[in-house]
Amino acid sequence: MYLLARAQSLSGRPDDALVMLRRLAALGVPNDAATNEAFRPVRELARWAELAEGPADAAPPPRVAPEPAKPRDVPSKPAATRDMIRFTMPPFSPAGLAYDAVSRRFIIGDRQARKLAVVDEFSQHVANLAGAQAGFGEISALEIDPQEGTLWVVSADSRQTALHKLQLVSARSLAIYPARESHGPVRFADVAATSASAVFALDSAGHRVFRLRPRQPTLEVAVTLPDNQPSSMAPASDGLLYVAHDGGVIRVDLSSLTTAPLKAGTGVELAGIRRLRWHRGALIAIQQAGAGSYRAIRLALDRAGRTATGIEILDAALPTTDPTAATVAGGVLYYLATGEGAEMIVRRVVLR
Repeated sequence: MYLLARAQSLSGRPDDALVMLRRLAALGVPNDAATNEAFRPVRELARWAELAEGPADAAPPPRVAPEPAKPRDVPSKPAATRDMIRFTMPPFSPAGLAYDAVSRRFIIGDRQARKLAVVDEFSQHVANLAGAQAGFGEISALEIDPQEGTLWVVSADSRQTALHKLQLVSARSLAIYPARESHGPVRFADVAATSASAVFALDSAGHRVFRLRPRQPTLEVAVTLPDNQPSSMAPASDGLLYVAHDGGVIRVDLSSLTTAPLKAGTGVELAGIRRLRWHRGALIAIQQAGAGSYRAIRLALDRAGRTATGIEILDAALPTTDPTAATVAGGVLYYLATGEGAEMIVRRVVLR
């Protein structure tokens, strides 16, 4: 990563080099960018001072014990939601949203156009990140692995369904992992990366979870799920997954290859979840609240993680046409909302 940053600086790409140096700093890796002549163009950037001050905002959130469940019969006060950025795009069908805290950019998938767009948090400028050169089919989800600085995308077309690995800064395609013919019908609906850099892809057609282990050349079937139209998943650890489907949520123990329905406490509704993510011992979800309407919720779990004991409304009404365009990064829920005309809005909810 250091050598890449040096090459970017020397080749006239100081902004990209700064992003890579911020990533190294977030990992605690020392370097000589402050004195090395090769990085002089980077030091001349206005944002160099941010790197010198340290990437406190890019540090991963501390691991804490799960919060105690709130009383089930007491309604939660909605969390504060605010607009993060506003930008204008030609008509597109959003599919997936990711936020890179190091470069402070949002990445949005365009399902039908089979490309990725990147939006800078400061300038709110929109640009294409990758397109047909990445070999995408119809995009369904994307996820950032902050440990490796890679972007994972799942897509499908009439020929194949595949998991794509891209370099986050340059969007260069690093590898494509297609589902094999022996797997039968496959259509990936979601993707997630764990702290150990294992990557999971959710197969909605064959109701399975595929896994790509570090340095493994091909995808493997990690577990087969009940046949109930899975839509999204959230790894709680390398061995524990939660999978949302039309009627509720499944708890998947990968070590024993067993599945069980997540139980719902009094007043907790688990049906209709379209996007599911994990945060500090709880599940963050985008849930259908009615015909064409959605809400953002936080599901508190018991210590065993087998029962959803309470529900907190984070945002009671999401003005969105696609609930898959949501992500959790750095203790914040981000989701894509629609504005007037071609305007799009990234909104944020700080998670406790």
